[in-house]
Amino acid sequence: MQVNDRAALAANSILKTRRSRSDFLPAELFHEPAWDLLLELFVADAKGQRLTGRDVSNSANVTPSVMSRWLKHLTRLHLIIGDGTGNLDDELTLSAIALEKIERIMTADFAPEAVEPS
Repeated sequence: MQVNDRAALAANSILKTRRSRSDFLPAELFHEPAWDLLLELFVADAKGQRLTGRDVSNSANVTPSVMSRWLKHLTRLHLIIGDGTGNLDDELTLSAIALEKIERIMTADFAPEAVEPS
């Protein structure tokens, strides 16, 4: 990953934080397989890598059946490019639309606005 790729660095940081949460709180509180999949593919794209659904399923600790359903759904939404069957062994990539939207999310300025005293 290039150091100046601010969006990919932000996504990677979010993934690390998401994975460490279960060290402190029950893991069942934190299930968002679709978001994990999108972030994983975004970071992989920045590194010039390709992942399979199985790669993400293992790293995000998501059961294969759940990941397969999300692969099908995200393909129908045109967010990932795959064969649309939910095959966990196919290499995946984000669509151009998903890349652009996730990059916008990762580089958005979420600084709190100044509050004027009353």
